[in-house]
Amino acid sequence: MSLAPARAAADLVGMAGIDSRLLPRAAIVAVVAILGLVVHGRPGGASAVSAPARAISAARERATFTFAPGVDPLNRNAVLRAVASADPAAQRLIARIDGLTTIAVGPAPTGAAGVTRGAGDHFDVLLDVGGTFQRLGQRGVDRLVLHELGHVVDFALVPAALEASLDAGTPPGLPCPAGTPIGACAPRAERFAESFAKWAMNDIGIDLYIGYAVPPPPDLAAWAAPLTRLAP
Repeated sequence: MSLAPARAAADLVGMAGIDSRLLPRAAIVAVVAILGLVVHGRPGGASAVSAPARAISAARERATFTFAPGVDPLNRNAVLRAVASADPAAQRLIARIDGLTTIAVGPAPTGAAGVTRGAGDHFDVLLDVGGTFQRLGQRGVDRLVLHELGHVVDFALVPAALEASLDAGTPPGLPCPAGTPIGACAPRAERFAESFAKWAMNDIGIDLYIGYAVPPPPDLAAWAAPLTRLAP
């Protein structure tokens, strides 16, 4: 992994970090960094892999988040507040995948603010709620939580054809500095998670110093309309 400053680019929009879909498709890793870029990938570089939508059992649909042992009420409430503050249509999507998701709270590797790992139909999300709150307040926590849950929505619900269509509706961003996955070089999965979080919050991230320097879609509601049909 490597860490590089990103504050100047993050002035424009949303979320900082990278998360890469690691082969095989059964496993993904998502990493989000505060005021920096965390590049996580297999030897030879990071890769983004489109995943098909998967069936979710009725029991999983009825279930809700599992919190790992040791998550105290304050951190649990901060996560649940982030979800409750989201657009109702985004909440419906999250309600489809929350039963697949276990949330732990604590520092993530290499200064990352969040990590999402998935295998099969289960996802583990690690969130540095305390560090993010200290730097960016509840607004930053909301963005972190919804960004990471956006990865779960993406991998669990969104078919490849829709992934491509949504990505085409996200502007490419500024030219990226050599060797950095920001702006026009941001991976597709990160572009989705950034756009999902911005739509869910109705907040494009001005003065929120955590980002990939990917501009938001011109009309967030129009961008998200196809997503909302996945959870009517």
